[in-house]
Amino acid sequence: MFSKSLSERRLELTILSVVILMYIALCAEADMYVPAFPEMVEFFSTTEDKIQLILSINFVGLCLASLVSGPLSDTFGRRNVLMSGLSLFFVSSLGCVFAESFTTMLFWRFIQGMSASVPMVIGCTLFLDKYPLEKASQLVGICNSVISAAMAGAPILGTWISSVFHWRGNFILITILVGLSLIGSFLFIDESLPVQNRKKFQALSIAKDYCTLICSFKFVGYNVIALLPLVVIVVYISNLSLILINHMGVSLTDLGYYQASTMGTFVIFSYLGSKLIAKKGLDFTKNLGGLITTVGGVSLFLTAIFNPNSISLICISMALVAAGGSFMVGIFGMKALTLFPDMKGTSTAMSTAIRQLLASGLVLVSELAFNGTIVPVATIVFGYVCAAIIWYALIQKDEKIGRNLTTETLSPSVF
Repeated sequence: MFSKSLSERRLELTILSVVILMYIALCAEADMYVPAFPEMVEFFSTTEDKIQLILSINFVGLCLASLVSGPLSDTFGRRNVLMSGLSLFFVSSLGCVFAESFTTMLFWRFIQGMSASVPMVIGCTLFLDKYPLEKASQLVGICNSVISAAMAGAPILGTWISSVFHWRGNFILITILVGLSLIGSFLFIDESLPVQNRKKFQALSIAKDYCTLICSFKFVGYNVIALLPLVVIVVYISNLSLILINHMGVSLTDLGYYQASTMGTFVIFSYLGSKLIAKKGLDFTKNLGGLITTVGGVSLFLTAIFNPNSISLICISMALVAAGGSFMVGIFGMKALTLFPDMKGTSTAMSTAIRQLLASGLVLVSELAFNGTIVPVATIVFGYVCAAIIWYALIQKDEKIGRNLTTETLSPSVF
């Protein structure tokens, strides 16, 4: 292994680069091929609503496997589980490249999702194992910036690949990225979890921890709010290519730019959000984010009802949802993870599972409701925004009651 021959600084940069490469591969396997949906409908002789199963079944695999990826790495070590997951990720990506039937493609997409959960869960855990919290947070922040940029560029790249190399080209690139991640991990990532710090794989104990998290009204609520922009953007992008190309006559080239406008906004405002937090504080930033997201959700819903063929209004509305949501992701995400300090690994896995469950479930709903217009997507986005507002209001009410009870308990008795 070459990691032992590198200086501490070079090793840090190398590990960061390998982890970033893993996440770029994850971003690519999530939605880069979506612009090719119209072509895939014809190739697999399926329908517009069913083709989206390629996306949703992947999220189901991610959701299910992420619940065990973390505990398995706690038992068998980060490197062993990571190498196994990346190897299966590579094989399943190859399976997608050579799929000739829709059923075979769905099978490999499910396996691809399950295996992709391993680097998704373990990637940033490597930083927490090897570095102090402050340093690990800085490295995770760098990863998030690069990942956001990759997600913004993926639709444009996917559009170009689809137009030149057709739909298989996307999965060939994904396979190459995963292969490079596998090689990089083998050469440069050593075991970060000592044997003496590992835990026994006890299903009952793990189940109890997950029950604690899922029964926590605040934990689930914070996750629902934090994941709002990420989930609704997935729903939006999964439908946009079919709507714009098949029903509104937009070219494949223009589609990539329309899709990237949403993620591009998310990237820019993620950066501005960090500056705003430093200047105005967490409360101001999250409240402003909530307001902007609400305006975007309402605007998209009204556009769907009164002017559903206005591509510019649709994109502007979703850009507002992405902009406001970018202010909330980190703040509410960290709130969720700090609720149970002794269960950070399990909390991270549970948050990942909730994200994939919401994404797969709402994509499935959008598939069932698909009618060639933006109306089903707009309804889902608006409904999610309303649910997040209600959940946040209930959490605030619960916290206010808790503070009042604490104050009464600590106050001297008048009797």
